Amino acid sequence: MKAKEIRALARENLKQIPKKIYMSMGLLLVVANIIPSVVNQVTDSKSGVGVNIIFFLLEIAAVLLTANGYIFFDRWRNKIQKGGEEPNAWCGLSGQHLARLAVYGVIVSVTLAIVVVIVGLVISQVPVAVSIILLILLVVLLVWIELRLTYVVYVIDDDVRTGQKRSVWAEIGASWKLTKGRVWKLLCLKLSFLGWYILTAFTLGILGIWLIPYYNLAIAETYEQSKEDKY
Repeated sequence: MKAKEIRALARENLKQIPKKIYMSMGLLLVVANIIPSVVNQVTDSKSGVGVNIIFFLLEIAAVLLTANGYIFFDRWRNKIQKGGEEPNAWCGLSGQHLARLAVYGVIVSVTLAIVVVIVGLVISQVPVAVSIILLILLVVLLVWIELRLTYVVYVIDDDVRTGQKRSVWAEIGASWKLTKGRVWKLLCLKLSFLGWYILTAFTLGILGIWLIPYYNLAIAETYEQSKEDKY
């Protein structure tokens, strides 16, 4: 399906969710992602272990709440399309979710750090023109990796809900498999929201209360269709 059709399905699903529910979650996600930036700017001129720890904890909280948002709206999509109970607002923050997300975060962070260090060492040894090309290639590589990992959070939630015992590496592999041949479609879908995010910036994040649920439902829809091999 094209990005336009996915977005249309997401809007239809969003209409089925009570406004007070999706807007409350949208507000939470907006605040969770804004606070670390605000704290960083306020404490930019200050130093100290305490300030760094606070900022780090806020970043971790924002990442976990963002993952919870993906899971929450995916479960709402499941309820709308297949029936069942309404998902709990904190359904993606169970002990099992947190443990797997923590391992996943460590794997990604270490892998990306190694890639950046290697590229940094190479750049320092080559001419400026070559270093610019390498930086561009690094950005392309990081975007490609991020797209291939799009479904990891959903796979983790599916495993938790069904009681499936798989390693986080296996869950990463599942996302890698589901996104095979779909990277360009995912990129086009995400880029199709760019205008909305620019507009959100002009509203100081207020529009994100509606946009984040809309976006999350769109990505969740591609996950479901990828499992059914329709996307």
